Amino acid sequence: MQKRKYTSLLFFLAVFFITSSCGKYEDGPTFSLLSKKSRIANTWKIDKVFIDDVDRTSIYTEYMKTYKLELTKDGTISETTTTTLGTATVKGTWALTSSDENLVFTMPGLNIINKILKLKSGEMWLQKTDGGHIEVTHYITY
Repeated sequence: MQKRKYTSLLFFLAVFFITSSCGKYEDGPTFSLLSKKSRIANTWKIDKVFIDDVDRTSIYTEYMKTYKLELTKDGTISETTTTTLGTATVKGTWALTSSDENLVFTMPGLNIINKILKLKSGEMWLQKTDGGHIEVTHYITY
């Protein structure tokens, strides 16, 4: 009986250390029961924006009254932005590429490749290069 306890404990510890070192994304999560598609498919808003590691969130919040990014399980995207000039909605598609490490948004005239840094059910961090600058956007669900 004692040997079985130790074997179970060792098995649990081995699984824990193997899964904790095999996280797909730099900032987590290490493990999730939800599929990547299920975690991505949501309605998102911007929480923080960093450009070259400098917090630039205030620039976005001053310009945009509202921002909504809707990603559906069937791969469609709808991005709605409201500014002092009015409201604009852009539609397109999204797909996971590069062994699910990148989230690509395809919209009229745009093909944006985002590296996924973090993907939880209510939180997503995406990194893209724009004009030679590295932009990291933290999204949270509505």
